[in-house]
Amino acid sequence: MFAEDSIGISIEVMGKQHQFSCSAQQAEGLKQAANNLSAMCEDIKKQKGMASSERALLVASINLSYSLLMANNELKRHQQGQNALIATLKSAL
Repeated sequence: MFAEDSIGISIEVMGKQHQFSCSAQQAEGLKQAANNLSAMCEDIKKQKGMASSERALLVASINLSYSLLMANNELKRHQQGQNALIATLKSAL
């Protein structure tokens, strides 16, 4: 899946180390994403009083998935608006 520049990285999520393989270009972003996820899970555990790390990870995953869905929907709306403007401009020329 990755080109020859594939590397192994170690990330920590909620106090546990995990090993992943990724492209060199993705490594830093994935480490930042793992730190973000870990912080989000810790916040969820504190706010909701959850003892289970697995439950906090599930809630964080659903929240992230929902945020991505909303961002994608917003992007589609903007693209449709831009396409409509382009069509209007083309028809005016």
